[in-house]
Amino acid sequence: MARIFVYDDREFPDPDPEMSVEQVKSVLADFYGEIANASVKETARGEDTIFEFQRRVGTKGACTIAHS
Repeated sequence: MARIFVYDDREFPDPDPEMSVEQVKSVLADFYGEIANASVKETARGEDTIFEFQRRVGTKGACTIAHS
């Protein structure tokens, strides 16, 4: 039973089984900055567990204008 981490259709091996998913996410964020705000989707593939980092969709820098 292995943990496999996926981001942008790339698979990454488990750097350390003792690390939490959030710790692995932090390590990968050093190389892929957008992972820092990604959500995590957990699925099973056979006996392996897949953790897929998915970019969150948002509006960067958007502001609301109040009308009077």
